[in-house]
Amino acid sequence: MFTNKRVEKREKSMTEFLVVIVVFAILMKIFISYFSEQEQQITSAGFTAVSQNFHNTVLSVHAQWLMDNQPSRVMLATQGKKGRVAVTVNKQGWIDSFSQTTNLAPLTACENIWQLAMTIPMQLMKFSIAAVELRDKERNDFHHCRYLLPSGQYFDYYSETGKVTKVAQMAKIQ
Repeated sequence: MFTNKRVEKREKSMTEFLVVIVVFAILMKIFISYFSEQEQQITSAGFTAVSQNFHNTVLSVHAQWLMDNQPSRVMLATQGKKGRVAVTVNKQGWIDSFSQTTNLAPLTACENIWQLAMTIPMQLMKFSIAAVELRDKERNDFHHCRYLLPSGQYFDYYSETGKVTKVAQMAKIQ
């Protein structure tokens, strides 16, 4: 009689334990999927803020260029460093750097423009921001930069006009 009660009690304990494990696994799956969705939204909001910051810097450099009687380089005050940094501009007064390289390694023109405009590395959270130079086939001198995340979000900078496009999502190829 005691053995039957022990066996029943043991089976009941094992069943309760399995139910608890299954419920815990379901809750973990819900939490992970919720966190994953929120991470994408946070990354998207962060990239939008980065593009707006880039645009504000472009406008600030252009305004300074106008106030300084249109020099080929604009001296821009920096927040993190003491002093000023020289920002190369084109004839229209927009940030442009299609002939500069750095001492460390040659950067693409778009990477140079990023370095001139931003005080942060080309990174957002754990994602690297890629810089791609796009050229117009008919007009060889017309080009623009596309800054994009691995998720497909991007914004463009047109150095000829100073235009910075809003963050967009690249179409997925299936």
